[in-house]
Amino acid sequence: MRSTARIVGIGDTTLDGSPDLLATYNDKLYRYAGASGPAPSVSAPLLIGTGGWNVMTLTAPGDPNRDGRVDLLARDTRDGILYSYFGQSNGTFSDLSEFGHGYTVTTRPLIAGGADADRNGVADMWATAGDGSLKFYKGGADIHGPIDGTSIEVGTGGWGAIKSIS
Repeated sequence: MRSTARIVGIGDTTLDGSPDLLATYNDKLYRYAGASGPAPSVSAPLLIGTGGWNVMTLTAPGDPNRDGRVDLLARDTRDGILYSYFGQSNGTFSDLSEFGHGYTVTTRPLIAGGADADRNGVADMWATAGDGSLKFYKGGADIHGPIDGTSIEVGTGGWGAIKSIS
């Protein structure tokens, strides 16, 4: 059986000033805490999710609920439901909460949490669409808002050839 690891730079989940990484491997979620020192490095992996991660596409939205901790968005590739996981004080994440729907790999092949492109103080999201366009989703003031709502087409044609966005 072949496994593929997927990695996302999540930000500072441990609030120690160093950026951390999340990785899915063998259906589990691991955190690699950033280690301080003269050269960038990470500590040994810590298991923080025990199952169900092989079907998830992860992205880092920053801190959309403005609680001082980075959060995680994960799309279930089987049904296109987007889930939010709130950052916790111990460097892990809360249980999942449904955040949006309609993000199937056909209708939105690639998704990426992004910086605050519109400068409203909340991280935004980008997605490629099945028609080859690029969509922008304005972040809301509350993570419980329906991010799968109105999008703005910001790129026409050609985005279907892109293999990865982050």
